[in-house]
Amino acid sequence: MNTFWLHRDQIYEQGLSLGFRVFSPGHLLWLAALALFCFLTGRLYRSLDEKGRDNMRKACGLAIVLLEYMKVIVLGLFGVHMAEFVPLHLCSAAGLGVLVWAMWPRMNWLGQVFNFYCLHTFVIHGLILAFFVWLFVSGEVVPNYKGLWQGALFMILFSIPIYFLDGAFGVNYMFIGMRSDVGVLATLWDRVVPTWGRPAFVLVFGLIMALVLHLFYGIYVLLGKLRDRRQGASRRSQ
Repeated sequence: MNTFWLHRDQIYEQGLSLGFRVFSPGHLLWLAALALFCFLTGRLYRSLDEKGRDNMRKACGLAIVLLEYMKVIVLGLFGVHMAEFVPLHLCSAAGLGVLVWAMWPRMNWLGQVFNFYCLHTFVIHGLILAFFVWLFVSGEVVPNYKGLWQGALFMILFSIPIYFLDGAFGVNYMFIGMRSDVGVLATLWDRVVPTWGRPAFVLVFGLIMALVLHLFYGIYVLLGKLRDRRQGASRRSQ
């Protein structure tokens, strides 16, 4: 338990060999547990009436925000450098977005070391994911290309001040300020920045995110067409 409150930066500073790999059993177990959580709570959410769903959304939004600010308090109490841990990362913004949506649903444009920070990260990301799984499986949110521009506009508006904040204070909010230790982002940084600079990295990063969004929307549209075709064939056979 002497490492439970150690943050990643403190682990690096002390030269400790702690952590887990992406495909390690512990990480895969966490992902499986979160997937099961999303599945079970999604079924529960879909079975509730509107009052029950409203209570469930609000509880999730409050839990995410309280967990995020509890982390900030713990960071301060245990001497972590705070400059990069103000809640300005995209996941922190998503948590606030969940709370806003939960309170005002009409505003729908918005090796192992399992210590406090590791547990916090899994729980808060699992709750954010589960929240939108609930909305999807209940039919309250239906993905469509007409609404894609709203998410893209939010990302652009949110990232512009973050870009300059990262440059001014040497921090890495939204992973666009400096080289990240995340594999794909590290490779992208190494390939782009030495030749074209940080603005080109942000542009390429944004284009990749746009392609990923189109890929997911495309899969959803394709599955919808296949479902409609099967239903049409079934009706004709009757």
